[in-house]
Amino acid sequence: MYLMTYDIGTSFIKTTLTNVTDKIEFVGATVVGTHNTATEDRRGNEQNADEWWDTICRSTKELLKNYSISSDQINGISFCSQLSGTVLVDENGNVVRPPMTFLDRRADKEFKEYFDTGLRIHGLNIWKLLKAIHHTKMVPVGTYHPIWKYKWVQNNEPEIFAKVRYFLDVGDYMLYKTTGRFVRTEDSAFCSALNDCREDHSGWSFEMAKAYGIDKSHLPEIVKCTDIIGHLSAEVAEQLGLSEGTPVIAGAGDVSMVAIGCGNTKKNMTGIYCGTSGSVCTVVHREMQFSDIMMISIKGPNPSQKYFYGELETAGKCFAWARHLIGKMDETEYSYEECASLISKASPGSRGILFTPFLHGCKTPFENGDIRSSLSGINLETDKGDLLRAVVEGICFHFRWMLESQAKKCKISDTIRFAGGLARINVLGQILADITGHTIEVVKHPQYVGALGASAIAAIGLGKLKFEDIHDYIEVANTYKPDSETHEIYNKIYQKYLAKVKSDRKLAD
Repeated sequence: MYLMTYDIGTSFIKTTLTNVTDKIEFVGATVVGTHNTATEDRRGNEQNADEWWDTICRSTKELLKNYSISSDQINGISFCSQLSGTVLVDENGNVVRPPMTFLDRRADKEFKEYFDTGLRIHGLNIWKLLKAIHHTKMVPVGTYHPIWKYKWVQNNEPEIFAKVRYFLDVGDYMLYKTTGRFVRTEDSAFCSALNDCREDHSGWSFEMAKAYGIDKSHLPEIVKCTDIIGHLSAEVAEQLGLSEGTPVIAGAGDVSMVAIGCGNTKKNMTGIYCGTSGSVCTVVHREMQFSDIMMISIKGPNPSQKYFYGELETAGKCFAWARHLIGKMDETEYSYEECASLISKASPGSRGILFTPFLHGCKTPFENGDIRSSLSGINLETDKGDLLRAVVEGICFHFRWMLESQAKKCKISDTIRFAGGLARINVLGQILADITGHTIEVVKHPQYVGALGASAIAAIGLGKLKFEDIHDYIEVANTYKPDSETHEIYNKIYQKYLAKVKSDRKLAD
């Protein structure tokens, strides 16, 4: 059964062709970079909705041609998408302004006006905090949250806001483009902090919408991630190069799709993702939110599971920055393989260099949009390999901190699935094992796990697969076990890393 899935990320759009047999077989993919437009003050971050659509139309046709697959062989399409975006559309489905990504932090005033009042805990009004937890099990902490971006448009672009008919996230908008329906998936609704999660309640929490000043008429129908939302019309099918009537399965956001694409579908299984951003995610069976470590469990496609999740906003982006930096030194474009070789030749600890991975602030285990990366310990002997390895180690140190933060709140697995673009670099898997002390399993085709997760959900929606089957359908390519001596070296450096972050936080406050 062939499926076409789309991973709409902040840096890339990945269109992936899979074949579901006794496993989820990766057939091929196209990867197209997205264009992020930043505002003058660098706090805003936007993308182009027309670019999303044009990219998936062109790439779908390209994949069918490259692999000699006819359109009528495609049994369904589905989506994995970035979460916490803000896509505002009019009654005809046209975006009224460029979509704002989760990296957008311009709504600082809106966030503070709501929460920075009265008696506070962790900087938040305690009564408003408790009310949000009671109604939605989700507190919209941080200026990146979609609610505050919605409010920013309302306060700063009133003429544009007057045109708004629906308040969507990125994946929801793609469902409109393919089916003509205005909906939000369950995980998208939950992440909006407007989903009523009280016992024996469902749908939207209009009480919280009123509290935040959200127009309830802007909230569309909520659907399950495994629902068939509709079928391609003749017009849309022609644009995509697919057959009229092809089913469109809702899919979900990248948090649950990555976990599912890694095969982490059983309780207490833990995964690490290192793409443009990074994350640590453990499968749990209850709602959890901890403001002291800035982590929350979110809904996903499986109604009996939640995904306890923390995010590092710039993970792979830090590596890309370092790769570009060393290339500028001698006007060379270093390949991933060449970078891996340089890293392998450098010693653990990178000869004293410490890097903190905060190129765009930090979200977990503390939220600070103003903190920035630091690079210390450079000397005259520092070379390109030391620099690259220090950046990779800094990313892995932060993943360890996130893992340890989760482990204080729930059980995490001894063996951790690792995926994302940087998981392709074999030496990174070993460094991650040595720093965390965990066995690391890298799944096959790690850069496409979001799309693989969307394929699994599409297969479930079409009645061809069950949730309990997924773990056995995902293949592991490599396994890395921690080296005890290297782990001890990293234990000492990790303490220096934590001290460095503590110092940098004081400077950012």
